[in-house]
Amino acid sequence: MVYGVALGPGDPELLTIKALRVLQESDVIFYPGSSFQGKKKSYLFPLLSYHNLENKDLRGFYLDMSDDRTRAKEVYHIVATEIKELVNAGKKVSVVCEGDISLYASFSYILNHLKKIDVSVELIPGINSFSLGAAKHQIPLSLLNDKILIVPRIKSMEEITKYFRQVDTLVLMKVKTSWKYFYKELSEQNWNFYYCERLGTNEEYITTDLEKISSREIPYFSLLIIKKNHIHD
Repeated sequence: MVYGVALGPGDPELLTIKALRVLQESDVIFYPGSSFQGKKKSYLFPLLSYHNLENKDLRGFYLDMSDDRTRAKEVYHIVATEIKELVNAGKKVSVVCEGDISLYASFSYILNHLKKIDVSVELIPGINSFSLGAAKHQIPLSLLNDKILIVPRIKSMEEITKYFRQVDTLVLMKVKTSWKYFYKELSEQNWNFYYCERLGTNEEYITTDLEKISSREIPYFSLLIIKKNHIHD
């Protein structure tokens, strides 16, 4: 059997009891990482270490930090093929991901490959980053009939304004590459801002003051929650 296991946004204790049990029972655990200029790094390996899973057969697969998906597709295919061989050999296999298993998760691509080669999979969901962000800022993401929109890589203030005509809360994901395009105009708006980066880690940083991050280098693991300036009774 193969399991897709979500490990949450970064705090090693923010995963479900089921997720931890499955990992402890697994023979092989695949974990993703990134590769940039020849350097490999995994955000998830420390989480596995925290739970004393280093005695397992841990196998990292690394993706280039690039918009070119050619190599990534090759990696997903190789991993899926390797998983099938392990399953056929009677091994219990888990593939972990950051945040939730169904939200911008690399596992979704592996899942498609596994389905094509008839491998049974069970998915174990987890806590996503913006839920932890709202908890850290102690704000509700929604109340009553509030509408929420989650958008990655917004590149203009026009986009933000358009979306805000239809929703009450806007969650901007993957803001690293697009921040410079809308920061100045955004800071002039009468909205409530809740910035988060590296949530759940020792490098966690949150603020409600956009001025404090005006010249800050925005990391990949960052997000911004924007809410209209109204309060429910």
